[in-house]
Amino acid sequence: MRKVVLISICIAMFLPVLLATGKEDKGKSMAGSELFGEDKVHEIRISFLQCSAWDSLVNHKEMRDSMRKKRYLQGNVEVNGKKYYSCGVRIKGESSYDYYPGRKKSIKINFGEFVKKQKLDGLKTINLNNAFKDPSFMREKLYLDFMRSEGLPVPRAAYANVYVNGELFGLYVLVEEINKGFVQRNFGNKTGAFFKGEPKATLLYQGEERSKYARAYKLKSKDENHYHELMDLIKTLDRSVKMDEDAQEHFQQIFNVPECLKIFAITSLFMNIDAMNLLYRHNYYLYKNTHDNRFEWIPYDGNYAFCAFSPVFTMDEAENLSVFFLNDRYENTLMKTLFGIKKYRDFYSKYIGELLESKFTDDAMSAEIDRLSLMIRKFVYQDSMKMYSNADFEKNLHSHLGDENDPGAFVPGLKKFTHKRIKAVKKELNIKNKRNK
Repeated sequence: MRKVVLISICIAMFLPVLLATGKEDKGKSMAGSELFGEDKVHEIRISFLQCSAWDSLVNHKEMRDSMRKKRYLQGNVEVNGKKYYSCGVRIKGESSYDYYPGRKKSIKINFGEFVKKQKLDGLKTINLNNAFKDPSFMREKLYLDFMRSEGLPVPRAAYANVYVNGELFGLYVLVEEINKGFVQRNFGNKTGAFFKGEPKATLLYQGEERSKYARAYKLKSKDENHYHELMDLIKTLDRSVKMDEDAQEHFQQIFNVPECLKIFAITSLFMNIDAMNLLYRHNYYLYKNTHDNRFEWIPYDGNYAFCAFSPVFTMDEAENLSVFFLNDRYENTLMKTLFGIKKYRDFYSKYIGELLESKFTDDAMSAEIDRLSLMIRKFVYQDSMKMYSNADFEKNLHSHLGDENDPGAFVPGLKKFTHKRIKAVKKELNIKNKRNK
């Protein structure tokens, strides 16, 4: 009887979301279907005509960081033998720029920056991520692919072997850009309020002055009045966490709760610590889907999945971290609201249980790790600019690197960490293995 009641509650609460349209891939006609649909390592060659091009890229990056002004260097790009002229190229990233040794920095390519309407497989922009802190080169791809297999609105990922002015820079994780084209492909519309959460986008209520939100939440849509819709969401969260029943009802009307809960469930299983529900309140976009007028949560940046870096947890603490973890170092009204309401907690727990019995299993994860390792191994070995050694790559597929008792000094092995994480979460949620039932 209890199961029937719970199912009825979930159906009543989430039926409008289940009826939403526009979130399925459109097959071969969808932009990027060739780039992200082919199971291969692409070859990308970037060339610049000007002298000291790399120095210019670095200078542009530092100017952007200090002045918050984007500047692209003009270059030609060849992708799998097809040439694109006068593309915009710039260095991107924070930790992946500051702490990655050598010149292999993460790169953003805007094919239409100087030649309007020029695109790669229907895409205006792509990201080439250098797999910072990831000896396996797989963390971000495993994390994003898993979410997309669940129908969640996250960027697609592939691989590329990248050359700059003829010099091999090595293997990169090729990741889809989150822009208006992305929201059109995922939600079937692109005119809603659209924001990127910058490092201080805490979702905390700051009063009624729009200027207090403008710096932390970068407007990606054109209408400045969209800030009022964002402020309404944040103000509703502030009231919801104080158990205002009217606010809680309004929150459910303006925010896609079930999909956000699914994203956070997967983030917790994968222990991607660089996310709102774990250690850091950033790395997300918010888009107000005009189909049902609800804000959608769009995560990005998965290179810290499988707890690739954490200045807080030891290995044992990371493996056994509660799926209901709340960081007590700062206020987090979103997580307190999601975890403070029973029907949300029940939905979240049930979904995690389903994943642990079907897709987030030792066998399924090991098979995907083995598949990707076969595809990228030779390119990893050829990469002389990578952060870790070939031996580290091979070992990290299975085993941990570094001191497990020193937070920030270890990198968990993919298969071993998955096994321990599954065991810990099943114990926390009192989930019995099917063979033992």
